[in-house]
Amino acid sequence: MAIVQFTRYKSDNSEEVVKTAKIAKKIFEKHGAEFFRLSRFHTGALAGEWLIATRYPSWEVYGKVQDALTKDADYARLLSHVSTFAELMGRNTAVSVDL
Repeated sequence: MAIVQFTRYKSDNSEEVVKTAKIAKKIFEKHGAEFFRLSRFHTGALAGEWLIATRYPSWEVYGKVQDALTKDADYARLLSHVSTFAELMGRNTAVSVDL
């Protein structure tokens, strides 16, 4: 059962979004995320917003990563920087269903 967290941001500064996401990817994966992906909506009501998806193999790993992030000074600096050029629009967590 995978846990996937989706976070949406709004920003017109594409260059800074991509640059910062590359840094965030390293931080998240260092702490145990299976992947960190950045996408941009091109159609629909969310067109222009950015989507970050991170995946974890279990709730246990998800919890460990979240705990590690709260103690990571680089992550704290990253969040502070993101707030200067992007607005958090929403966050959702999904749990996969094993078929």
